[in-house]
Amino acid sequence: MELYNGVSFAGIFGLLAFAWLISRFVFKNTQKINWHLLGWALTLQFIFALFIFIVPAGVTLFQAINDLAVTILGTASAGGQFVFGPLAFPPGVQGSIGFILAFQAFPTIIFFSALVSVLYYYKILPFVIRQFARLFTRLMKISGAEALCAASNIFVGIESAFTIKPYIDKMTRSELCTILTAGMATVASNVLAFYVFTLQAQFPSIAGHLISASFLSAPAALVMSKLILPETDTPQTLGRVVEIH
Repeated sequence: MELYNGVSFAGIFGLLAFAWLISRFVFKNTQKINWHLLGWALTLQFIFALFIFIVPAGVTLFQAINDLAVTILGTASAGGQFVFGPLAFPPGVQGSIGFILAFQAFPTIIFFSALVSVLYYYKILPFVIRQFARLFTRLMKISGAEALCAASNIFVGIESAFTIKPYIDKMTRSELCTILTAGMATVASNVLAFYVFTLQAQFPSIAGHLISASFLSAPAALVMSKLILPETDTPQTLGRVVEIH
């Protein structure tokens, strides 16, 4: 286990070195690298990882989040079984006729999409996203638009670009690179639900790991995008918190 952890830890710096090489020899912008952003983004990742996996209270919170996600997933599965009957029974359950994507996985995806919409409607998810966006903007000295997009990606995936729609046409190349990187670095909640549904039997704590990975991936995406394509212009929303569109 220590060997695997050591390889993963070394991999962080290997990826950073690879991104720096791209910036150095492809874009030739290494003198513009925002080292302040890199330092804070890596610090946030390490603090979050230590809290979740080392600190006893964090471990308890991690397990609680995993159990909550599994419970919600069980509710979605129960709804699918109520509508489709045996067709929705997962493999291994008495009466199941095997795995059927349309009747077992798709209802879960639809359920989670609806749940996210409800949380958005009641302003719960926007409030959480705004707090993360403020944190990224103030600590890392990046534009409010890209900070908001990165924060939204933690919860809703690539669709987060819609939260900053009014700002996209005036964004710099570096900001656009951040949006694309964040979109590829995180997973949407409905897809996360699909992963949990298919992998839970083999990996009981998969939900907690995927959720924590989404939180870690947002600052990681900022690090990689700003290291590969540093900011050379002045973003329209630099240092300013913007509202969700």
